[in-house]
Amino acid sequence: MMKRRLIFLLLFLGLVCSPEVWSQEGFFDARVSRYGELEQVLGDKWNTIDSLVVHGPISAPDFKTIVRCAKDGNLRIVNLQYAQVENHKIPDEAFVDRDWYTSGHYLDIRRIILPDDITEFGAFAFTRMTLSQINLPSSLRKMGHFCFDGNRWLEGDPLVIPEGVTEIPTRCFARCNSIKRIILPSTLKTINMLAFYYVRVEEMNFPEGLDSIGLSAIYATHLREIVLPNTVKRVGDSSFSNNLKLKRIVLPEGLTEIPECFLSLCDMLEEANIPTTVTKIGRSAFQCCSELKVNQLPPKLRWVGYDAFDSCPLDSIVFPSTVEYIEGGAFRDLHHLQKIYSLSPNPPHCTEDHANPGMGPFHGFTPNDIPVYVPIGSGEKYRQAFGWNYFTNIIETDKFPLGVEPPLVEGVGKYTVYGRDDSLIIELPEEPSSPILYSIYTVEGKTIAQGYLTGSHVLQLPSGGVYVVRVGTSIHKVSL
Repeated sequence: MMKRRLIFLLLFLGLVCSPEVWSQEGFFDARVSRYGELEQVLGDKWNTIDSLVVHGPISAPDFKTIVRCAKDGNLRIVNLQYAQVENHKIPDEAFVDRDWYTSGHYLDIRRIILPDDITEFGAFAFTRMTLSQINLPSSLRKMGHFCFDGNRWLEGDPLVIPEGVTEIPTRCFARCNSIKRIILPSTLKTINMLAFYYVRVEEMNFPEGLDSIGLSAIYATHLREIVLPNTVKRVGDSSFSNNLKLKRIVLPEGLTEIPECFLSLCDMLEEANIPTTVTKIGRSAFQCCSELKVNQLPPKLRWVGYDAFDSCPLDSIVFPSTVEYIEGGAFRDLHHLQKIYSLSPNPPHCTEDHANPGMGPFHGFTPNDIPVYVPIGSGEKYRQAFGWNYFTNIIETDKFPLGVEPPLVEGVGKYTVYGRDDSLIIELPEEPSSPILYSIYTVEGKTIAQGYLTGSHVLQLPSGGVYVVRVGTSIHKVSL
């Protein structure tokens, strides 16, 4: 008898404590027949529901009813799988109560199931919620700005953005701290400003076809590697700044400018190429990248901004002949710097470091006694020029690193290079505005001669040989 009573008691307790029974108490299946009817259908049960399923047509007022059920009631799960949402669009501010939002509160809805035919999420549609799970329908084509902003608990491993989406708008996923992986669609063209700001994502692809990345778009993530496709033509200020775990980034050829604060504060960054097409490196572009060694500045570089390479572990710098302007602090605190080459016969103009009046681009822990190699005949100009006068060991030379040579001087036409007896003749159609580098090699690649031209020139070389002659960026093959 006692055994039967015990079994009965256990069965009773199991039934009472069953999650299915408890969930039935807060579950409501709402069936509506027209837009704006949800509040009426819920009646006086609106503040007791924790799980809601909606069948039928719904519009913006119905979403505000759902918000009220969460804000002032117990609603935590919303299933709209069987709903017909007006215009197939989740409305602007669909899950937002403005007073609740502006006071800093999070709307406590934790899961949303959307119908399969949604094509658009409105602006601020899901902003600042405790949302952890939501499906992104394959029909989705557009998301509004601030769409998921502040959803710190939103999970994604991975979060897959559907094919057909062309833009990640401003602050779309800002501060969505729990997303681990993101898969972007092949249709994506634009990642707008702050789109993934402070998202702790560890892996994310950048698809071929992507054209532009906005200001602080990929700021303070946990990405370890970034490879940008050659289709990217525009990147905004601070677009990859403060990525503390980033070790490698590959930038596309075709970029003409490295923007301000581009990779600043990426203190684990070890590898970053600067495309050969870049002519301007913005202020603080690589500031405090304490592991980054840039092997070579681009051959057409003209402008280097304030603090651009401040505190980077550069051991050498080769300034191409095109450099015209270097701002204050650009090469401050380069502890490891051992030598500098500057190919321009005229010292690039240097400006004062605003944070350190009286100082130029080179100062602080940047050593001032390292060799600074400049073209023959230009040493005194460098010694007298502000910024360059920081250095005490300026050396004139005609031996510069191969592979970093000045471009054709503007205004100079084609060069004529030919052999006559045992002479090699280089003819310039007019006097260049600045010296032009020439190099002569054997066909095996051995350097025979190298120097600078200020006019036509004749060299004596052994007859019977074949030589490769490079003048500026033009290459000639000559037999004597």
